[in-house]
Parts: sequence; structure tokens; C-alpha cells
Amino acid sequence: MPSASSIVARSYPDKIIGVDNSLPWHLRTDLQLFKKRTQGHAVIMGRKTFESIGRPLPNRTNIILSRTEPLFLKSFPSLKWAQNPETALLLADIESIISGKMQFFVIGGDQIYKVFEPYINTIFVTDVFCGNINGDAKFELDFGDPLAGEKSEWIIKSEEEYPKTDSDEYPFRVTKYDRRKPFHRYRSKEEFMGRVPNFDVLLEQYEVRLKLEPIEEGQLDFFE
Repeated sequence: MPSASSIVARSYPDKIIGVDNSLPWHLRTDLQLFKKRTQGHAVIMGRKTFESIGRPLPNRTNIILSRTEPLFLKSFPSLKWAQNPETALLLADIESIISGKMQFFVIGGDQIYKVFEPYINTIFVTDVFCGNINGDAKFELDFGDPLAGEKSEWIIKSEEEYPKTDSDEYPFRVTKYDRRKPFHRYRSKEEFMGRVPNFDVLLEQYEVRLKLEPIEEGQLDFFE
């Protein structure tokens, strides 16, 4: 099964991701990173997020999750509409397998992140150091603080700081979080098939696999 990942940019420390359905900053470098990571992949977004972008993201399979059929579908034949999260995941899986990609992305907005959070294995978080701002959408997932002795199912795989520049309105930090036990989509698949997975055996096999062949870019072909 292809791996599900999220990409989100939020203010620090307020965790704001949107004001009136738009980003409250301009970070050219972060947009370039987003483009580099998602090109060629399937992306899942809500109706409001698509409306804020205004057009399909090029060289990506754009999947819109909305309870009702969006009016803009007729204007963009390449868009795929999913009426529920299960259909969105199915479409993302199919498109990823057809294109030979083992990862797809959930890109917002706030309610969409919450809906798919149980299935996500990797999250790329951009913390924007813009100070306190007011907004109407947040990404409040708590990753825990290992330095404070807090336990978390997430681990930091990489972290990079970026300064303020003429192209980047604020300094920011990009952190990649991975789930310690990325079995969530496997579990949902097994339960759907009417089976109860043995996670003790699965974890042991997974740890052996990691030592022999480290997984890159979320390629969880182990779970096929």
C-alpha cells in the first residue's frame, strides 16, 4: 500500500494555517520545497483549499474531498472528486500504483488534516516564525517534547532552519516527523478484510526490514 503523508505550514507559536482561506505569509522557498516533494504524486485536499489555490496543481493528481460535488469540477476535467475519505484514499492508492509512486500527500485544510490523521505515516511541518497572529484555521497536532520527557508516537527524522530573505517573508523551520509504528493503514486494511493483525510479529519483522533495507520516501511496500 502506498504511504500517506501530510504537508502543512503553520505559524509559530499559534499553529495558524489560514486566515480567510489564504496563507498569512509568502515563503517562496517553502513553496518550492512543497512543489519538489509533491510533483508526480497524488494530492488530497478539501474544496476550500482548492478554491484558495484556484487551479489544479500541475503534474499531480488532484483529489478533492467534498460531501457534495463541487461546481468547479466542470471547469477542470482533470480533477477527481471523492465524496468520503475512503474514496479519496482509494483514488490516491490507485493513482499512486499506476504512476509507480509509493507515497501520496494530504495538503489541507484543517478539517482534512484531522480526518486523515489516523492514516498518516509522515508529516512535513513548516513552522513559520511570524509571531502571534489571528486566524480561523489551525493545525494543532501535538508531537510531544522528548526533551521534556514526553512520550510520543512521532519521531523527528530531519529538521532544517531557513532564514528570512527577500523571497521569504519570515524565517521558518521544516521538520519531518515519522510515526514510530507506521501500521495504521495496514490495520485498516486488515480490519476491512475481517482479519485481526498480529502487531507484535509485524513490529519484529518491520524492525528487521529497517536494518536490512532502510525505507526512503515512505515506500512501505512491506505492507503489500
